[in-house]
Amino acid sequence: MFGKTTKGAAALAASLLILGSATPVWPAEPGRDMEFGEAAGISHSTKGVSTPAMAMDAKGAVYLAWFEEEKDHTVFYVAGSADGKKFPAPVAVNGANDEPAGIHASPSIALGPNGDIYAAWSTPRAGAAFGAELIFSASHDGGKTFSPAVKVSDSPKPASAGFESMAVGPDGSIYLAWLDGREKATAGSAAYFAVSRDGGKTFSANVKIDGNSCPCCRTALAIAPDGSIYAVWRKVFANDVREMVAASSRDGGKTFSPPAVVGNDKWVIAGCPHRGAGLAVDATGKLHVIWYSEGGGKPAIYYAVSKDQGVTFAKEEVAVTPGFFPDHPALAVADENVYLAWEEVTPVFGHIMFREAAGAVARRLSDGARRSSSPVIGVNASGALAVAWSKDEMRSTRSLMRVAR
Repeated sequence: MFGKTTKGAAALAASLLILGSATPVWPAEPGRDMEFGEAAGISHSTKGVSTPAMAMDAKGAVYLAWFEEEKDHTVFYVAGSADGKKFPAPVAVNGANDEPAGIHASPSIALGPNGDIYAAWSTPRAGAAFGAELIFSASHDGGKTFSPAVKVSDSPKPASAGFESMAVGPDGSIYLAWLDGREKATAGSAAYFAVSRDGGKTFSANVKIDGNSCPCCRTALAIAPDGSIYAVWRKVFANDVREMVAASSRDGGKTFSPPAVVGNDKWVIAGCPHRGAGLAVDATGKLHVIWYSEGGGKPAIYYAVSKDQGVTFAKEEVAVTPGFFPDHPALAVADENVYLAWEEVTPVFGHIMFREAAGAVARRLSDGARRSSSPVIGVNASGALAVAWSKDEMRSTRSLMRVAR
């Protein structure tokens, strides 16, 4: 599901001929010189592992999360590290009756204001094609144990629910957005939302944000300093035009604005590209979005900023190494500093790139000839930053991380 769109390696090789660097909309400015440590992480004994999710706390401790296939079961694991260099044995989040629906997407993980660790994932539900429930669990002891899972999605009939995103507000409220198929037979997939105000013990009645969602392009969720909630996802318009859109809520998630088109890429594709967006809100309230598109027939990563609370966006194409295919972008902010990461691939291998949004120079974080893919970024208020990704080995997979402090 995380492979190339639908065209295969031959078309990918052809598409590389039209790729090149792009000119930023905004002039480059001097940025912080991030000094990264050596790559470290977890070696898995199988290739049946999802791409990782990651979170960083106020002290710089990092938490990696992933799904892993074990014989006839799939397990949601979390491992925490005080420095991003040494990881203890991972802890299983799920129980026997709520295992993950698969490894096609990464899990969701977030940290609460009191050091709690929050986890969300989809578990299979019989009775519908791709039937699943979105569920949630919390750890109150630093990831040593996790509570029994509670339901988030409240569809009365079996339906799909997944590709979720999670954000935690300053008051500890836990917000989740996801793609839901309860109306699929008549209206297609839709973006849904729920909130917990009791630490994840219960979740609100589900709120439909908007319909006609691309069914596998993951949602993104962020909370602004003023408490506004922003959601981004890919929406399907007439004639199979698929655009990233943004909606906002000013009332704690009770209602959402009509979605605004972020990039106006005009990507026409008769199928879900399985590529979500990255979203963050900086200290001044500006929205930052990063995503992949093939609008106009060119594979590209775009980065956009909104200074008017998600009503309009200014976008630029992210410059990539000539001759490489860009993919799977990620984004994070700390104060007003914005950090971007993405994957650059050829038909043979791939590596992880990183740069500050205001900077002109990207750097490679991964090494080796084996493919590295699907980066995620974690930051904290002190300016510490970590980038994690998945690396293929001959017979196994590694979840790797580099930390900059």
